[in-house]
Amino acid sequence: MSRGDHRSTPEEPLLMAGSSSTGVIAGITANGIVTVAKFIGFSFSGSGAMLSEAFHSLADTINQTVLLLGLKRSERPADEAHPYGYGRARFFWGVVSAMGIFFIGAGVSLYHGVHAIMHPEASNHTWVTWVVLSLAVVLEGAAFAIAWMAMAKDARAAGVKPMAYARAGTDPTATAVILEDGAAVLGLLLAIAGIGLEHMTGWAGYDAIATLLIGILLAFVAVFLVMINRKFLLTAAVDEPIEAAILEALESEPAVSSVRDAKSVVLSLGQYSVNAELDFDGRVIAERALEGSDLPERLANIDDAQETQEALLDFGGQVIDALGDEVNAIEARVQERVPGVKSLDLEAD
Repeated sequence: MSRGDHRSTPEEPLLMAGSSSTGVIAGITANGIVTVAKFIGFSFSGSGAMLSEAFHSLADTINQTVLLLGLKRSERPADEAHPYGYGRARFFWGVVSAMGIFFIGAGVSLYHGVHAIMHPEASNHTWVTWVVLSLAVVLEGAAFAIAWMAMAKDARAAGVKPMAYARAGTDPTATAVILEDGAAVLGLLLAIAGIGLEHMTGWAGYDAIATLLIGILLAFVAVFLVMINRKFLLTAAVDEPIEAAILEALESEPAVSSVRDAKSVVLSLGQYSVNAELDFDGRVIAERALEGSDLPERLANIDDAQETQEALLDFGGQVIDALGDEVNAIEARVQERVPGVKSLDLEAD
C-alpha cells in the first residue's frame, strides 16, 4: 500500500466480519437429523445415491462441528504466547473442515459411484426412500435459508450484496456453511433425479451417475474452501477499500508530510495489523513541542553561548517527546476511523 497507488473509494463500503454461529448451529442440527434418516433410508433401499447422501450429511455434521470449534477457539483473548489473539484459529479449522468434506464426503461418494458403475445393482426403493428424501429437503433447505439470512444480514451491514460477500470469502466460516448447506440441497436434488430415473427406467446406472456427481460436487466445494482459508492463513492483505481508508486516515494528519510505505495484513476477521513509514512535517512537530516549552523565555534571558546550547539541547528532547505523543495520537485517531485496526506500528522515515 503506497501513496502512488492509492485510490480513494469513499462510496465503496468496508467489508466487516460477522457472526457465523447461527448458521453453523442450524446446520449441525439439521444435518445430524438428516444423517440418521438417510442411513435408515439406505438400509431399506440399498441406493448408492442415498448412501452418498448419508455420508454427505455425516461429513457436513462433523465439518460444521469443527467450524463451531474453530469459532469458539478464535474468540479466546490475546495472551503472552499469542499477543495478537487466536483469530486465525478459525481459518485453520476451516481447512480441517474442508479436508473432511473432501475425504469423508467426496471420497466415499466417488468410490461408491465408481463401484456402482462397474458392478450395477438395482436398488429397492420404497415409500421410506421418498419420505427420507422429502424430510431431508425440508431440513437442509431450512438450514440453508437460516445460514443465508445470517450471512445476508452481515452483508447488509457491510454494504454489499450477499453473493459478493460470499464470493469474496470475507467470512470463510459463513461461506463454508452456505456452500455446505447449498451443496446438501443440490446433492439431494441429484439423488432424487438419479433414484427417480432408476425407478422409472429400471437402469441402475442413473443412481450410480448421481452418486458420482454428488462426489464431484463435494470435491469442488472442499477445494474452494481450502483456497479461501489458505489466503487468510498466509497473512492476506486487507481488502482494498479498508486499505484505502487506512491510508486516507494517515495522509489526512497535519503532522504527516507523506506516507512512504504502508503494509497491512489480516489478523482475524475484521482485525488488521498495519505497519507504515511516515515523513513527518518538522515544523508542525516543533510547534507542538513549543506549546509546552519554556524555550522562548530561556532564549530571551540568555547571553552565554553555553546556556543557549543547553537550552536548544533540552528543546531537542522535547521535540522527540512531541513526536512520540503525535505518533500515539495518530494511532488513536486512525483506530477510531478504522476500528478494525488492532495493531498500528508507525515509523518516522
